[in-house]
Amino acid sequence: MALQPLLFSGATKASNLKVLFLMNMTIMEGPDRVLTNPAIFGDPSLASYERGGGYKGLRRVLSGLSPSDVIAEIKESGLRGRGGSGFPTALKWEKVANHRVPVRYVVANGSEGEPGSHKDHYLISRSPHQILEGMIIACFAVSAKSGHLFVKESFPEGINILRKAREEALAAGLLGNNILGSGFSVDIEIFVGPAAYIAGEETALLEALEGRVPRPRPKPPFYPTEMGLYNKPTVVNNVETYAHVSRILAEGTVKFRERGTPKSPGTMIFSVSGSVRRPVVVELPLGFSLERLLYDYAGGPLPGETFQCFFTGGPSFGILPAREIDTPLEYDALRAKGTGLGSAGIIVLGSKDSILATTAAFSEFYEKGSCGQCPPCRLGTESLHQTLEGLMNGQNSEDGIERLLKVTKMIKGRGNCGLITASAFMVESLLEHFTPLLREELASRGTEVSRRIPTWHYDHFVDPVPGTAGSPSHS
Repeated sequence: MALQPLLFSGATKASNLKVLFLMNMTIMEGPDRVLTNPAIFGDPSLASYERGGGYKGLRRVLSGLSPSDVIAEIKESGLRGRGGSGFPTALKWEKVANHRVPVRYVVANGSEGEPGSHKDHYLISRSPHQILEGMIIACFAVSAKSGHLFVKESFPEGINILRKAREEALAAGLLGNNILGSGFSVDIEIFVGPAAYIAGEETALLEALEGRVPRPRPKPPFYPTEMGLYNKPTVVNNVETYAHVSRILAEGTVKFRERGTPKSPGTMIFSVSGSVRRPVVVELPLGFSLERLLYDYAGGPLPGETFQCFFTGGPSFGILPAREIDTPLEYDALRAKGTGLGSAGIIVLGSKDSILATTAAFSEFYEKGSCGQCPPCRLGTESLHQTLEGLMNGQNSEDGIERLLKVTKMIKGRGNCGLITASAFMVESLLEHFTPLLREELASRGTEVSRRIPTWHYDHFVDPVPGTAGSPSHS
């Protein structure tokens, strides 16, 4: 099918690069479907969700568990956040539940602005009640009287699905006053926020919820668990994290820990895009081999090519060379390799892709995505992008490489959020692993090959035809 350019919010074209593209995606039926189990996934209606056992976890919680019991189960499960660094979920909840301030909030981050990540849109559109159930349980656990689910204005289909799900839950007595006759009351707001990339940063998201421009807050003192929404203790988790909460309370910690690794238990929804035969979204156990994911589910490299490298957590983490393809997909193993899992949006570069052009495209993404409030970020992202563009346009390569090294050292760790560090880390990783290839590319710049970048964005998902694992059909 024809590829059409889609520029990110506020972006301009970098040289002749088309930064984002639209293409089809395949939804794969992996053997470890927990969140994506057909019994509770696919039809977003409450009736379908309850037929498959939905809200079983909430009913169990409200039938006799205490808030501390719920947190203890989340701690025993070993659940780690599914939106970034993999921070233990129970630790966040404990901080808020034990806070001296009695007013608490629960927030779900459904912004999903990271290039290459598509799991949150996937969950919202196919199983909104799973997210709402997890949020209601979280509100109970930390004694919060309101929750807020942040979704970007650029996802109108998801907004409508979430609003309908909320209305269904209210009408069924699963949300609102005196839920299921338990005496516990809570409501959840579906908040439509700006489409800007930075709005997905957890404290910028809180600023947006309070009606202000989404700009990250300094940390310390504004850690959400201490001074979050309206300066009250706040739990902020990714929507996939809340979906796992609903399953853990319904099925138990032992079942949850049957998959994954001892330190990273459970499953995660992986998005694979770039130079593979079959871009895919699939739920797999944490610790699953990157090599198996790319060959068994994404179909391997494009015809006539080999793999060059991988952005395993989108561009916000380091680049993983192809020689490390046997690395397990879990937080600690990837951190040991100098990269990370993040939101599990894996972008693949093939042997004909330009690592320089790709890094330049991501660098522009960060430059345009910066909110501009911190001078090191505003100036640093601009400098990195301009230097990379300069290298592509024929400027002295050794001077450019030296400048990149200096700028990354100066800006890393500065600013109120991780955007500038992510941008610097990406470029450092490029120079660490690919300087010889970079020099080779620069020597042949101007050719078609030296400008090719992978595609990493999709307009919709494609479900597999039943019984034909992975054969796409339009839904």
